[in-house]
Amino acid sequence: MRVFGIRHVAGNAGYTWSPMHDPRRLPLIHSFKPRCWLASLAVALLVTAAAHATDDSADNPNKPDDLTPAEIREPSEEPAPWQESQIPLPDFPSARDLIPFRAYTGDPDYRYYIDVNSVSLGADEVLRYTVIIQPPTGTSNIIYEGIRCATMEVKMFAFGTRDGRFARMAEPRWTYFYTPGAMGYRKSLVEIYVCDENGWAVDGDTVLERLVMHDPRRPRIVPKVPPSSN
Repeated sequence: MRVFGIRHVAGNAGYTWSPMHDPRRLPLIHSFKPRCWLASLAVALLVTAAAHATDDSADNPNKPDDLTPAEIREPSEEPAPWQESQIPLPDFPSARDLIPFRAYTGDPDYRYYIDVNSVSLGADEVLRYTVIIQPPTGTSNIIYEGIRCATMEVKMFAFGTRDGRFARMAEPRWTYFYTPGAMGYRKSLVEIYVCDENGWAVDGDTVLERLVMHDPRRPRIVPKVPPSSN
């Protein structure tokens, strides 16, 4: 079959018809059909994406295979309820083991001391200690108690007797830590010595360090006031 096309002829003002090559004999530019080419591209993209996903999973430290049972716990499961530890009573305090502390929220006429050998942090996150409350006159009160910073509560476990021993409280209960008056020292313990800024009890060593740091017997450096020029 011969196909005719338009060709300009030099020296001729017009155009003439001339034969063209048979289009069936022209060289093949690309052997893929459009639809086949698009399908191949889509398959290649999917394979590449799957390879990247596999690599990311291998490098991801939080992939499900690495999670602990607690981390993959069902949302409906609630944490275990808090349980108070059963701690034996400490030894009765000795005068040489007492350290005074500043109770800004206590009675200003009272003096307060902590037995350094009684301070401990239990597994229940309760900071326990023996406190000695000395009034201006009369007999001192000795109490073994604990503060739970998470709930801002205090519990009296035992009190000192005249014969130099502890007697357990009949029905101890957790109550709000602050009461005004002579027992107001607990607010100072919570804010300065026992609890951190996040509401957790610090360990016993930290409490002792804070007691030493704020010991009222430590000398205080008072800045000198420059003399008046008048």
